[in-house]
Amino acid sequence: DTGENAQEYHNKVGEWYRIPYVSIKDTVYQKMKNGEFTRQELTEDGLHPNAMGHKLVAGEIIAFLEKVKKQMWEEEAEQMLPPQLTANAYEYARCLTIRDICPQLLGFRADTEEKMGHLDFFKNGWIGKKKGDRIVFKVEASCIAVQYRKTLKQPAARAKLILDGDSEQTFLLDGNFDETWGECLWLERILHHGVRKEHTIEIEMQEGEGLTPFYMMSLIVA
Repeated sequence: DTGENAQEYHNKVGEWYRIPYVSIKDTVYQKMKNGEFTRQELTEDGLHPNAMGHKLVAGEIIAFLEKVKKQMWEEEAEQMLPPQLTANAYEYARCLTIRDICPQLLGFRADTEEKMGHLDFFKNGWIGKKKGDRIVFKVEASCIAVQYRKTLKQPAARAKLILDGDSEQTFLLDGNFDETWGECLWLERILHHGVRKEHTIEIEMQEGEGLTPFYMMSLIVA
């Protein structure tokens, strides 16, 4: 536990581009810490706001936007944005599922089952059930990430990803989810700001029999 949270990273970007931002950590959260509200009054699961929590968050955002609007009218000189803080690696990102790409299936199978439930995100992907099952993708990209399911139905199968056939570029894709709030659509970054060329992504099941199958959702490439 480093004591950091997402706000610290968001603020750095906002400050660089001189974009105003509102902090829930410094407003609603402080009210809760000071005893004005209990955690149970603002969230049912300790993470996501309930109706009261959303109302307080909306109030802080509205008040902040009114302040920003007033300052905009008062500023006369037009301010130019600074150069990019980071290279835009994901400007042309694509999400590739069975509808978009045809990998080599060596034991994995495509999930062709029609799923209509709005909460069922795990569809249009590929399923591995046995140790040794493999799936191989070839994509041209400089950034690559994989999306797969982490499940509460444990024990769940794990798979190993190898990038470009290099045994030193391997990633463990663990289907077991340690939280309790539900199934997780996990994003694992494989290549970031790499060389743009055709890359090979090979995923091999490390186990499978008697375990919850491994569900590969998609590739994110840019």
